[in-house]
Amino acid sequence: MSEGNTTAAETRKPIASPVEVTPPAGFVAQALHDPFEALMGPLFERVEPDGSRVSAFVADERHLHADGYVHEGMMMTFADAFLGGAAWRGSGDKPCVTMSLQASFLADVARGATIECRTKVEKKTRSVMFVSASFTVAGEQVMTATSLWKVLGER
Repeated sequence: MSEGNTTAAETRKPIASPVEVTPPAGFVAQALHDPFEALMGPLFERVEPDGSRVSAFVADERHLHADGYVHEGMMMTFADAFLGGAAWRGSGDKPCVTMSLQASFLADVARGATIECRTKVEKKTRSVMFVSASFTVAGEQVMTATSLWKVLGER
């Protein structure tokens, strides 16, 4: 592809996570480009038969607060990563940044749990992406999130 046609996603170089985690069954590791996300990762994804994506992470000791459950701030970090990925894909791989992110925490998440996230682009304009998500552990909903994303360079 010529340089003039290169997307932002293609020019970013993947960053390795400092921790190795076996992908959950059916998932593969995502290429991470954000240093903070790489530090908290690895993150995983699978593509469903209908073409939709499911993202996931496995909760370990880095993600916990003092009571032994996953820290809500970590859940927000993963929400930002997963909803951001949906916004980038929905914008045609144009760079997007978080404008707003709201979450509702519905249940505690224990160490060792695999948290799955299903995102949906609810609406898109030329300059703003509206994305929602549901987070589950073993089929039980543990968090919901909604977000707005600014598509950089668009008005």
